[in-house]
Amino acid sequence: MKRIAFYLFWEKEGIVDRYIPYCLEKLHEHVEKVIVISNGPVSQSGRAELERVADEVWERENVGFDVWGYKEAMERFGFDRLAEYDELILLNYTFFGPVYPFSEMFEKTDAWDVDFWGITEHGEVDPHHFASGGVLPRHIQSHWLAVRKSLLASEAFRQYWETMPMITSYEQSIDRHEARFAKHFEEQGFTWDVVYRYTDFPSRNPVLEDVVQLTAERCPILKRRTFFHDPLYLSDHAIIGRDVIDILERTSDYPLELIWENVARTVEPRVLATNFSLHRIYSDALEIDSEQQERTRAMRALVVIHCYYEDMIDELVDYADRLPCERHLVVTTDTEQKRGFLEAALAARGVPSYEVRVTESNAGRDISAFLLTCADVLREDYDIVVKLHSKRSPQDGAVAGGWFKRHLVGNLLHSPNYAANIVSLFDRHPEIGMVIPPVIQIGFPTMGQAWYLNKRPAARLCQQLGIKTPLDASTPLSAYGSMFIARPRALRTLVDAGLTWSDFEDQPYSDGSLAHVIERLFTYSSLGAGMPVYTVQSTELASINYPFLEYKLQNFSEGLPGAAVQQGAYLERLKAHSVLGFSKRIVHMRFPALARMLFPVYDASRKAYRRMRPAVRTPKRNRA
Repeated sequence: MKRIAFYLFWEKEGIVDRYIPYCLEKLHEHVEKVIVISNGPVSQSGRAELERVADEVWERENVGFDVWGYKEAMERFGFDRLAEYDELILLNYTFFGPVYPFSEMFEKTDAWDVDFWGITEHGEVDPHHFASGGVLPRHIQSHWLAVRKSLLASEAFRQYWETMPMITSYEQSIDRHEARFAKHFEEQGFTWDVVYRYTDFPSRNPVLEDVVQLTAERCPILKRRTFFHDPLYLSDHAIIGRDVIDILERTSDYPLELIWENVARTVEPRVLATNFSLHRIYSDALEIDSEQQERTRAMRALVVIHCYYEDMIDELVDYADRLPCERHLVVTTDTEQKRGFLEAALAARGVPSYEVRVTESNAGRDISAFLLTCADVLREDYDIVVKLHSKRSPQDGAVAGGWFKRHLVGNLLHSPNYAANIVSLFDRHPEIGMVIPPVIQIGFPTMGQAWYLNKRPAARLCQQLGIKTPLDASTPLSAYGSMFIARPRALRTLVDAGLTWSDFEDQPYSDGSLAHVIERLFTYSSLGAGMPVYTVQSTELASINYPFLEYKLQNFSEGLPGAAVQQGAYLERLKAHSVLGFSKRIVHMRFPALARMLFPVYDASRKAYRRMRPAVRTPKRNRA
């Protein structure tokens, strides 16, 4: 069959990630001519990649969404020329694939006697909130629409596109094209089908809601939306992204790193980590086989410890000794006197490979010591970098501060076997850039608000550094306490940022300072380089954390309406009408300097209120 394909591309930065040329290359095995239509400019390197695998690359102004991209492409190519082909495929960038060979699909569809076809469809929705007439008809989803010569050469097809009105919204693109196309031509006597009918699945939208079953049935495409859709929606509908990846790892030869490098760069980090369960819990039992153990032992680790409290050096080296592989230890501190103490301690322990460095300043503390004092070794060819420091957090009190340290080192280096399991992740998953402990939520009010005063300066720094990953809406997926394990490449954006000691000087070590901003951006350095971040947790600390999390959730959910999506919408409405919330947002957005001045007072008042509240209010469930 003689085919032509129009591939619609859009990316706000014009970046062409590798999943796109991969798809086009595989498509070209079944299509005589491939034309890429870009809604907006493409980067120079991206254009070169597209031209390598496509016959032509056309750029146009980003107006009319994908609908007008296709319309103008057909008009430019010419309807008479299109009629010379047996099949026109209109497809776009919104899926990864082929995760299973296109040939399996074409073998099936080539035998169909239809005028047009698609891969997936959406069932009728009645009533529907924006569809014309209040009903969204059953329709082919527009990520793949194939039109045969019988329709392609018809006057009806030409008129459909010539009379297409300008599209100015996503809703219009659905209402005036995607949901209209099949019904419009079916009413004119043309016939159609899809490879995966919605009636064979539990939902009306299998490409999202039944994605696990669809993947198990070897659907050749995986929608990008699965990765960035609202996690509350996925939770309410029990859509488990990790099951999709597990199936692909077992049954597909698709290079999954193409997926991860795109979604790490383009999806809000906490959304991605939730939708695809980028969280691992390990016990103190060795959970890797002998071959994996050998590969793990062959790795080389750089361990960087900032030791402001020099009396903690033995404890910190004990943690480092749990690593299963060869390691070079670099210890930083702030005075020559401490260096002498630390060198003697390391020599007495018989550490085989180490050095102690004195920082130029203590401004920026462990953050500046890591990025500036150790920049040279961070550029060397190690497999992993382990960042630790002598954390005491006296400002948080002995109990909370002690728990914070236990949370960090206990989730990174809980035991030798646990550490081997963690390090093996980097060997088994080459896409991973960094592993971090989960957000600290016992003893600290981080849930939902851990940006504090750091989000605006973080956004500015990301812009300066070229990090395109969208910032999390509230609590960022970050290495709180700044301990983590990472590949050197995941850190290079920050290491090569050109920071100097003067950037950290004359700043209080508080929210909004460069050190606190970078603490939240270590993960974004990895994500911006296309390398996902996993959270890791020991069984011991998971068994402590989970009951508190569950209790908090059920306590806050009590009295809220419906399922998670409805509860979230209800709380958003409350927040929008909250005088305090509105005032806080205005101060943060318009007067950031004032916000930094007021925050210590506000924070102290809030903590005092929380301490007093149990004494003045008896919980209703305990009342006599």
